[in-house]
Order: sequence, then structure tokens, then C-alpha cells
Amino acid sequence: MPASARSRPQAEAQTPTPAPTHRRRKDARPGEIVDAALSLFVERGFAATRLDDVAERAGVSKGTVYLYFDSKEALLAEAVGRDIGPMLGEFARRIDDESLSASALIEIFMRRWWSLLSASKLQGVPKLMVSESGNFPELARHFVVNFIARMQDEVLAAVLRKGIARGEFAPMDVPYAVRVLIHGLVFMPVWLHSLGKVDPRELEPQRYLDCWLDLTLRGLRAPGAAT
Repeated sequence: MPASARSRPQAEAQTPTPAPTHRRRKDARPGEIVDAALSLFVERGFAATRLDDVAERAGVSKGTVYLYFDSKEALLAEAVGRDIGPMLGEFARRIDDESLSASALIEIFMRRWWSLLSASKLQGVPKLMVSESGNFPELARHFVVNFIARMQDEVLAAVLRKGIARGEFAPMDVPYAVRVLIHGLVFMPVWLHSLGKVDPRELEPQRYLDCWLDLTLRGLRAPGAAT
């Protein structure tokens, strides 16, 4: 028998066995279910979406959905929290970076925020929450307390106070200033997913964000502060 033939079984035995496809699929299922649910919530609305619809869109059984999530509310909370929560944590950690001015922090945060929203179905969540808040007040409250209020209180308010302390920003009513700032940004995705669909004047998100940053930073700057 040729030497190559005798050595073949040993070479084959050393070849790593790939992980079973079904195992990789099982590990990916929670994320796929969340993606499917978020798409349906934005397309159809929260009330009109059934867990059966989510299962069908994700390509799994309804029982599999319940294996990971016990309700539509839990699905939406996970869909919003898995990306926005870590982003807010990232923002909070950067506030004490002395190499970054308050103006630079606001620009970094807002561009990062829009980059996340524009790249996914999360862009439709603000409009979804506005439209469903009357029917699902607890769900809306969860969104406000865990995301909107955190963005206002833990991030923007801290940045404004940093800018005031450094003489970069003029003194202001910080609690209300952060509301003015966040409302201007939340308006954009709400408009895009509602009246913007029938407005013949196209709203360019990047241009809107550039204008928002220009007006905001000019308005916040203390007289005589460096640009």
C-alpha cells in the first residue's frame, strides 16, 4: 500500500470537526427573534403585531419565542435596550475625559446616536412610542425612564454642567435645556416615520443633524468663549 494511502486516515482524524449548524442557529435565535419583532413593531405597530407574526418572521415556532421572551413587552424592551443601553453607558464614561470639550462631547454623542438609529429599525422606535403610549402606558414609561431620562440626566445634563463649569457654556436652566435639546432630536425620526412620508419636501437627516448641532452649539456658547 502506498505511504500516502496509509497516512490518509491519520490526516483525516486530525481535521477539526465544525460546530453543528443547528447549535450556531440556536445561539443566534434570541437576536433573530428580537430583530424580527422590532421590524414588525415598526412596520405594523405594537398592538397589531402578534407573537405568531414574530415567530413566522424569525423562522421559528411560537414556542421558541416563549422560550426566550414571555411577552411582546419583553421583546420590545430587549430590542431597544440591547443597543441603546450600552451606548448610553459609553457616553457616560466619556464625560470625564478632560481632553474633550463639552461641545466636542455633544457632537460625538449626537452623531453616534444618529448613526445607531439610522442603521437599524431603531429609527422607528420614537414614533412607535409616541403612537402607542396611550394604549401601553407602562411600556412608554419604561422607555422614558430607562432611555430618554438617562440620555437627559446622565449624559446631556452632565455635559452641560461640564461646559458651564469650564466657562465654555453660558449659565442656563440645565433640566429644561436638556429637554429642549433631546426634543429637537427625537422630532426627526418621528417625522420621518409619520408626516415625512407624505411631505414633498424631503428631510435629509444628516443635513438636519448638522443644522441642529450648529444652532445648538452656537446657542450654548458663553460670550467670548473660544469656538
